Amino acid sequence: MTARTALVAIVALAAMLETGTPARAQAPTDGELRRLSDAYIQAWAKADPKALAGLYTTEGLRVGPEGRVAVGRKAIEQAMLETLTGPYRGTKIGMVEGQTTRAGQDVYVAEGTFQITGGMPGAEYPTRGRYMNTLVRLNGRWLIAGQAMMGAPRPGKQ
Repeated sequence: MTARTALVAIVALAAMLETGTPARAQAPTDGELRRLSDAYIQAWAKADPKALAGLYTTEGLRVGPEGRVAVGRKAIEQAMLETLTGPYRGTKIGMVEGQTTRAGQDVYVAEGTFQITGGMPGAEYPTRGRYMNTLVRLNGRWLIAGQAMMGAPRPGKQ
């Protein structure tokens, strides 16, 4: 192949890539959402803060049901360690998925409800409520970029 032919081939390839259709955003399937939810539930049940933190992006943000904010995977791991060895020691979490909507290419927002059972969390620690997750697809894997867990209002405190 001559240098000129190679140059023409490179220019043609670049033109095809430039004018090709952009990559389509890929919505998380029900199965992918279920796997992420199941992994979260299992890691919580095992009181495994490292596995929980691994479900978040490196710079993820989490607001726990008690209102604690953690930014970054290391901070989330530390917060989960303190949560699961402190007020929520010996608990299990259940999650029911609600709606999921597209926020951008490979970015989705999902909401649902949670219920924490077992253990003996104090009355000041919510055991049920709603959650909202911002999910992003990185390297073919869905991760939590942001999570907010809001405890349900207590009777008489609405």
